Amino acid sequence: MDQELVQYLEERFDRQEQRFQALLDNRFTTVDQRFATIDRRFEEMTARMEERFEEVKRHTGVLVEGLRHEVQLVAEGFAVFVEGRYAQDQANIAQQFRETHALIRSSYDHLQQQQDQTRQRIENLERKSPN
Repeated sequence: MDQELVQYLEERFDRQEQRFQALLDNRFTTVDQRFATIDRRFEEMTARMEERFEEVKRHTGVLVEGLRHEVQLVAEGFAVFVEGRYAQDQANIAQQFRETHALIRSSYDHLQQQQDQTRQRIENLERKSPN
């Protein structure tokens, strides 16, 4: 090949290579910009998610605190109920004990009276009978 043709082809290949390199650089710049946009979006989403998580944590903390307070109130109410019920049961048991004691006492007195009467009869019979 002659020198002019070689030079022409080299210049042409150089221009093609420069255009190709410019296209590649342009493409990579566009891709880099897209990645930067995506990275920024991810960072924004991450920040919003973290804010939302913190908000949910605060809200959950408030709910838990409210539930804790309500459970405390229920426990206190139940304790008051149990104490009142215990006092009522104790009063009922004491009343039943007094009633049972009175009934036993009455039965004992009645039996004692019958025993006394029976003893008196036996004594009378023994006095009347000449053995």
